[in-house]
Amino acid sequence: MQTLKVHLTPQLRQSIQLLQLSATELSEYLQEQAVENPVLDIEWFPPSRRRTAGSDTARQDHALNNIGGQAPTLEQMLLGELRLIGLPEPTHRIACYLAGNLNENGYVTISPEEAGEVFGVSADEVLEALYKLQDAAPAGIGARNLQECLLLQIRRDPGAHPWAEPLVSRHLADLGAGRHKTIADKLGIPLDDVMQALAYVRSLHPRPGLLYGSTQAAYVEPDANIECVRGQLVIRMSEAHLPRLSLNTSYRQMLADSMCKDTKSYLRQHEQAAQWLIRSVEQRKRTLYRVVECIVSEQAAFFTEGIDRLKPMNLKAVAEKLELHESTVSRAVQHKVVQTPQGFFELSYFFSTGLQTEEGDTASAASVKAKIKLLIEQEDKRNPLSDQKITDLLVQEGIRISRRTVMKYREEMHLLSSRLRTQA
Repeated sequence: MQTLKVHLTPQLRQSIQLLQLSATELSEYLQEQAVENPVLDIEWFPPSRRRTAGSDTARQDHALNNIGGQAPTLEQMLLGELRLIGLPEPTHRIACYLAGNLNENGYVTISPEEAGEVFGVSADEVLEALYKLQDAAPAGIGARNLQECLLLQIRRDPGAHPWAEPLVSRHLADLGAGRHKTIADKLGIPLDDVMQALAYVRSLHPRPGLLYGSTQAAYVEPDANIECVRGQLVIRMSEAHLPRLSLNTSYRQMLADSMCKDTKSYLRQHEQAAQWLIRSVEQRKRTLYRVVECIVSEQAAFFTEGIDRLKPMNLKAVAEKLELHESTVSRAVQHKVVQTPQGFFELSYFFSTGLQTEEGDTASAASVKAKIKLLIEQEDKRNPLSDQKITDLLVQEGIRISRRTVMKYREEMHLLSSRLRTQA
């Protein structure tokens, strides 16, 4: 059976890349393009126009930017480390891109295949860059899951327990389930060695990115603000921090006057690139606004009443409503942050499956995860809640959920099992 391959032109690849960028990343990208393209004019707004003087938002942003303002963010620190190790250019660019795609826990949020599409390289080349990032980063940062996070820390620690790596690499499920005797039998070692290795594993950081979380929060630039004005939800796209793009009239005049074939070709090529970039930025703006508008329409109760009113929503339904391809919506919500009456949220937060309640309604996975996280945060640290106990408490609240699903949600949030959360 013959398959058709879709060839992505450089212009189309650029449009896809722009749609995936956050507001801060887009700002940096446009600045780079202005340096590379003499036909592209870029006009930055003065700071006074980026924020409304005296507004609540301005005061809030001023306070945020003064919290730990002198300390570098995790991303800035990683970019500095990557510059020092002198990677070849393609690997360096990919590693820097991955450094900008870490969640608050320090985990990579984009797959090698997705990153490969952005740069037009194979997944193996992305993995090579990821491994360089992991080597340059603090131990555990840049992992793709809990197991890899723990292994990165173990392998970096010269004083690691000798049985810690086999425990985590081959028996993490048994470890979380408390099957210590089973592990000892499989490894052929005394139970005491297993318990000592377990004590060491408990000393590791399952979410190392949180060590830098407060610093990162000081630099958040939302892509949109959702406000409640006179009882109505209003969307304000955060465009003031982005520059105005236009074509340089001097170079366009040179294109009209020049008789040199090479000069004309050079200027025409850069003029076309600038025009495409301007169109792509405008298209990104329209697409992002439509997606945010759809989310606000579907999740109005969440924005006005709170997280318990978050409804299940999927990319396919939004794509059909907006008459867009599902992959377009997926790219539009990647790495985007909105400021809402309930706080700051990534757009991807609003897309989740649902669970049935006793009343016949559905509760979103995100709202259930929030309940699980809250229960764990408020538990007795000397006697933490088991997955079964958490399940029972959620059922009492009218949420139909199994212990297996509770365990799945807990692991997705990179929260340890009750045995590993036990504090002496």
